[in-house]
Amino acid sequence: MQEGLVTALLWLLFGGSHVVLSIRSIRTRIVARLGGAGFIAVYSLVAIGTFAALVHYVAQHRFAEPQASLLVTIPPVRGALIALSVVGFSLFIAGVLVYPRLPMATFRHRVMPARGIQQLTRHPFFSGIAIWAASHALLAPSRVTFVFFIGTLVFSFVGGMHQDRRLIAELGEPYRAYVASTSFWPFVAVITKRQTIDWREQPWFAYGVGIGASLGLYHVHDHILSRGGAYVIAAVTAGSFLAILNSRVRARRPRKES
Repeated sequence: MQEGLVTALLWLLFGGSHVVLSIRSIRTRIVARLGGAGFIAVYSLVAIGTFAALVHYVAQHRFAEPQASLLVTIPPVRGALIALSVVGFSLFIAGVLVYPRLPMATFRHRVMPARGIQQLTRHPFFSGIAIWAASHALLAPSRVTFVFFIGTLVFSFVGGMHQDRRLIAELGEPYRAYVASTSFWPFVAVITKRQTIDWREQPWFAYGVGIGASLGLYHVHDHILSRGGAYVIAAVTAGSFLAILNSRVRARRPRKES
């Protein structure tokens, strides 16, 4: 019970620091003192530190408090959940690759009509991780990993909603209309006829990279959390910095949409 509780508390620390630093009044004060780049640096350091602590703890205690999931014993269900995790992680990778084009991208914050992946979901990064985490939670072999994946699911959903509220406050009606015409969960806006898919605009290369990365990780799945989670911490840190850097480079270019 103790390991699961500590995992939950570390999740609250990681998620709570995100929320606190994103509160408009606090964000404004930090930006006023350190500038936009300074705020991003502080935000990133806090995020990396708390995320590293969480992942390292989970990696060290992932076999504690074992629990058997009934779904693991049903081959068709297990296969479906594994496939769902591949879809979710592929969407996440695609979201990272197209991140600079999204209205919530750091240094961008400009609303344009939904194109490409945004027609499926306005939050490919968050919704992809949420789907991946949900499927993993149902297959979790221990209480620690179950709590970790449930925390990931909750953080992803709350993170997307919090980002929407913040951008509505910052960008006003254009972003409110963007939210109304899109959805957090993939295909919901399409099913409810608020959005249509232009298949020619879809980032097929990004989807392909996502699927390739998912299948590659599947083959080394048992070693992902080796070395105290160092591989995960390094990969997420590098990916985050590359996405922010790419966003800043694009933001400095003349206003021409790709």
